[in-house]
Amino acid sequence: MKKKKSNNFSPCVKICKYDADFMSAMVCVGCFREQSEITNWRRMTLKEKEQALVDIEARKNIFIKDE
Repeated sequence: MKKKKSNNFSPCVKICKYDADFMSAMVCVGCFREQSEITNWRRMTLKEKEQALVDIEARKNIFIKDE
């Protein structure tokens, strides 16, 4: 049975940190969300959040590769 994803989830890991050398310090390197995604997360639709999660994974891969 596939579990339905709730719209109340958040990728926040309670480590809010920015790196000046990574994406102009506009992305949290704790959760890899852009500042606009963090600010608007509660208002985003499930579809928007799912797209953000795809973008988050891409940013995380870039950050790890650049380390």
